[in-house]
Amino acid sequence: MPTSTLPPGPKGTLIAGNLRDFAAHRLDFFVKVAREYGDLASFRFGPRRVFLASHPDLIEQVLVTDAKHYVKHFGARNYKPVLGNGLVTSEGDFWLRQPPLPQPAFLKHRVLTYAPVMSDLTRDMLARWRPGLAVDVHYEFSQLTSAIALKTLFGLDDPGDRASFVESLRSAFDLLSDRFRTILNFPMWVPTTRNLRTRRAIAHLYRVVDGFIAQGRARKVPGDDLLSRLVAARDEDGSGMTEAQLRDEAMTLYLAGHETTALTLTWTWYLLATHPAAEAKLAEEWSRVLGGRSPTPDDLANLPYTDAVLTEAMRVYPPVYLIGREATCDLELGGYRVKKGYTIFMSQWVSHRDPRYFGPDPEAFRPERWLDGLAKRLPKYAYYPFGGGPRVCIGNTFALMEAAILLATVGQRYRFTLDPGAVIDTNPQITLLPAYGIPATLAPR
Repeated sequence: MPTSTLPPGPKGTLIAGNLRDFAAHRLDFFVKVAREYGDLASFRFGPRRVFLASHPDLIEQVLVTDAKHYVKHFGARNYKPVLGNGLVTSEGDFWLRQPPLPQPAFLKHRVLTYAPVMSDLTRDMLARWRPGLAVDVHYEFSQLTSAIALKTLFGLDDPGDRASFVESLRSAFDLLSDRFRTILNFPMWVPTTRNLRTRRAIAHLYRVVDGFIAQGRARKVPGDDLLSRLVAARDEDGSGMTEAQLRDEAMTLYLAGHETTALTLTWTWYLLATHPAAEAKLAEEWSRVLGGRSPTPDDLANLPYTDAVLTEAMRVYPPVYLIGREATCDLELGGYRVKKGYTIFMSQWVSHRDPRYFGPDPEAFRPERWLDGLAKRLPKYAYYPFGGGPRVCIGNTFALMEAAILLATVGQRYRFTLDPGAVIDTNPQITLLPAYGIPATLAPR
């Protein structure tokens, strides 16, 4: 029988618990808790009891074995006003009937057909660049992957519409992320200044997406974009998606096919700019295999170092750095009782820096570590950049292929020189953003 006592953990203040330390720098907080208190630790955010699970077996138990007894945690639910009942936020019976609808859009054979769009839009970006140009690496790749996602999702080519969508989405997420850092949040219907700003941002976002959906429905000939496939999709009983569900899935799939790739490329180029030996080895592989041409999906199997670089970048800077689940009934985890309503956090940032699995210097960027079969030797949930279990990210195939194609296409033309004095830090929101961008200068290859 599980013990009634709590796992060890840091003491907090009477009212806020450990919220102040978490809000100051959440990544450092998670690492410190895991290193000082072990594989299962406990702390409070105000009245909420939170466990941090860091051992692969415990993570697997939550994400796989006991998955049906957990729902998304309170932080993830903060984003429900934007993502609605999309795959990221939906639960229960509603979630169980969703996968047959959107997931075929991300099947491997379908994803492969988007490769030409990725290459074409990357070449368009490169045509606007020139040696010596000052750029923000994160901005450039966010714009590029956004263009790719909106083209493949909505069939959308208009830069103005793209900019409006991205600006509204980022504004809404910034405002909703603030709710994660405070104890007391008024319901969204309460007309506080922050709630009113959030509601305006979300309303504008809805209008933009509803316009995209209306355009898709009005086409006489269905397009080959994901929206057209979502509109045409039918469940087992023959029913399709409602307007609200289409909007929710469209925004969720946009994030799945855009944000992860943009951040993977952002952090990869930052790491390569600070590790010239790895960058030189990567450039040699591209020269030998590609000879200056854009890669195709068929080339990716012949680019093992490219794959190792991306895998290592997602280990050191995982785009998704935290997964949370909330217990729907009393459960057991690691010999302790998890009461109904308790939250379990699992942090890729912590797991990917565990010296038990990644050696005595786990924060070092060393792509070579993946070239000798490390992935097969690791416990399943020692490395899990896309989550795991039935809620694993459905955009992972799209994201990995896109990242490799974009990295090799850009990298054969340019490298990035970080601006002297640039301050590089993380800004963990729903994903792991760079706090101040990645300012750099373009240098020809």
